[in-house]
Amino acid sequence: MGHGGGLLGARANPCITVRRDGAARAHAPTKWGMASARDIAADLLLRFDRKGERVSAGLDAARESMADHRERGLLTELAYGCVRRQGTLDALIASASTRPVHLLHASLRTALRLALYQVFFLDRVPSHAAVDHAVGWARGVAGPGRAGFVNGVARNLLRAIEGKARGTDQGRRDIPREDGTAIRMQRDVFPDPADGLGEHLAARYGMPLWLVERWLGAWGEARTLQILRAGIQRPPVTVRARIDRAELMAKLKERDIACDAGPGDTALCLADGEAAVQLTVRSGDAAVQDATSQRVAPAVAPTPGESVLDLCAAPGGKTLHLADLMGSGRIVACDVDAAKVALLEGLAERMGDIDYETVLLEPESKLPFAPESFDAILVDAPCSNTGVLRRRVEARWRLRPKDIASLVRIQAALLARCVPALKPGGRIVYSTCSLEAEENEALVEAFVASHPAFEAKVAFRAWPRENADGGFVAVLTHRP
Repeated sequence: MGHGGGLLGARANPCITVRRDGAARAHAPTKWGMASARDIAADLLLRFDRKGERVSAGLDAARESMADHRERGLLTELAYGCVRRQGTLDALIASASTRPVHLLHASLRTALRLALYQVFFLDRVPSHAAVDHAVGWARGVAGPGRAGFVNGVARNLLRAIEGKARGTDQGRRDIPREDGTAIRMQRDVFPDPADGLGEHLAARYGMPLWLVERWLGAWGEARTLQILRAGIQRPPVTVRARIDRAELMAKLKERDIACDAGPGDTALCLADGEAAVQLTVRSGDAAVQDATSQRVAPAVAPTPGESVLDLCAAPGGKTLHLADLMGSGRIVACDVDAAKVALLEGLAERMGDIDYETVLLEPESKLPFAPESFDAILVDAPCSNTGVLRRRVEARWRLRPKDIASLVRIQAALLARCVPALKPGGRIVYSTCSLEAEENEALVEAFVASHPAFEAKVAFRAWPRENADGGFVAVLTHRP
């Protein structure tokens, strides 16, 4: 990792102009034009900071405009990485700035986050290139004076780098990285854990304080550290093999695509995600699906000839998995969003001998199915996403404490709506990608208490780890 020189301000990118709202935009024949990955990432991050616009919403369109797969990869890394480590980056900025981070102009926060992410977390990017771009971009968006502030703070932090951490962890000075290493600073940059463990961990691992304190209270320090360490990692690119996994691995290795067997019998972690996904998914040999998500459909235990309802089906990964397990029978896939239902309709050609139907539901209305229509119902409920925060990077900054109580009400209502459509002796499988007990065990207990004809069994609770996300599944069996 280079940390030396090159801190002189660069010229603003000639492909960038400044809008009245302060966001840098490309002025080339297409929306993104000739802008570099760094320019586009800065624009997306600025709009996320200023207006709360989802980084993911503009990322796909921007990637499509880029012919070079390396630039596409860098854009994705910068956009998602800066949001994932935003709390850590802001703690670094605060340690070197005379102004509170929340009072800085949004363009300054954006420029510094972008530069520092590359300096501390991307080994192959020269520090001078990262900082030069940030200074030039800030000059074009916010003016020369503010660009000088970016240069000064970045220079301050570069000078304070001691190097790769060696020996005992020094929590106030060591910046944790996803590979288990750390960059050690010459001075303290994080809060003293003796004054508040939650504040210390929230800053080091870039997670909202209220969420860290919630986990410390519920799970203790060791489990919370496991969750936080998983949260700073890039999520693995994982597929579910729809053919024999060993056969699929052999096909990929013939094409020099590195892959490793993941947890369970079907998960495959891909090193070259983009090329491997195109090869395996388009051929029908695999479907993109996290290893923990791959455990949900087997918990439904569908058998040939059964009728199964997938209540919250989009984007369809678990629906397709149900079909692969069944071979024949009936699946009804539902959602309340018309665009998502359209995605579900696209699965029809991959369903084989399954009698497949998609249904657009009215929110909170009675389900449009005859009583006792289904042998099994999957409720993959909307949730807080706390088990997949490394993957859904914006969720950690959007989630509020009150949201969990609101989600519990939605989840409980979904389960209650299913009951009339279930055949006697049937089963409802309830799943989330949440770690919160209120959305999982407590909700299942409350359901059984109000529906005594059901008995519940927790199929699994998964904590996020290197090669799989967090999640929860319970099977609610009707006793006729």
